[in-house]
Amino acid sequence: MVRWAITKHLADFLTTLRARGVVTKYVRDREDCLKAYLAHSGAKRLKGLTLVSASAWIEEVKARGLSARSVNSRVRALKQWGRWLQTTRRVQFDPFEAVQQLNESEDRRHVRRALTPEEAQRLVDAARTRPLKEAQAARIHAGVFGAEEVRLRRLGEARALVWMLAIGTGLRMGEIRHLRYCDLAGGQVTIPAASAKSRRDQAVPLPERLAVLLAAFKPRDAQPTDTVIPAGAFPNTLTFHRDLAAAGVARRDDEDRVVDAHALRTTYISWLSATGASPRVTQALARHASGTTTERYLDLRLLDFDAAVERLPLPDSPAGKRPSTEAKAWDRTGRARGA
Repeated sequence: MVRWAITKHLADFLTTLRARGVVTKYVRDREDCLKAYLAHSGAKRLKGLTLVSASAWIEEVKARGLSARSVNSRVRALKQWGRWLQTTRRVQFDPFEAVQQLNESEDRRHVRRALTPEEAQRLVDAARTRPLKEAQAARIHAGVFGAEEVRLRRLGEARALVWMLAIGTGLRMGEIRHLRYCDLAGGQVTIPAASAKSRRDQAVPLPERLAVLLAAFKPRDAQPTDTVIPAGAFPNTLTFHRDLAAAGVARRDDEDRVVDAHALRTTYISWLSATGASPRVTQALARHASGTTTERYLDLRLLDFDAAVERLPLPDSPAGKRPSTEAKAWDRTGRARGA
């Protein structure tokens, strides 16, 4: 067993993550979690990494009132480090193998909902017109003309295009921010590994309506490597909230479900299911490694369960007989009980 200080093993683990090309935020999160565990456990050497100390730290984290998702991020950091220590033969056994994750479905504190088509239309319309309308309202006497009017119209078009891209392709805000004109070709959007959450090149189909809007928005002198949305025009969280308010869409509904910018991705995934896409197609278009992740995005209230049942290819009833509406219990031989 290697007898280095525990900080050396942690540093080597983080170096391995960086070499894999994972995003800086991910590495920093792992580092923060593991340093917090080491500070709590007081471990100085590998022999100090134990299931008991890990469990005690997780219990302390839970006692602080963190959500199951936040607790699980710490559990995953421990388990990833434990597997790495065993794989690199620094320990004989994974000390964190038995640490269990919590059930996140029982403790969801930030549940998003999908927009309806009518709400999405109002949001896009509000984003497109709000910059100019607000400027005109603030300058009742002076008015807004010329280059300033053109600039504000362009700003509104950029914001509306961001929300349209999120709803129509499922791209995340960070992916849209880095989207370039050279990434739009062949009827699809290519997400380079540098922008994609998975750190792999990915692609999704581009709806024809969006392709037309993008072509109209593109400046004549735009270069292939220019970002579609100029940096100064990209909307932030406050912009989204103001567009929602202007569209008359509540940020929270009566079930405390929220609408934020990432809820537009929820909208994309939910709309795919509502229009009949199979679970596997929806997962692929969402670019999720697991169908379980896709399920968390689905807003079941948008799905038409009655229509789905009516489309079942049920066999016809015998000629001249009407199917009985009386509920019956059946035994294992297929006979109605009591017959």
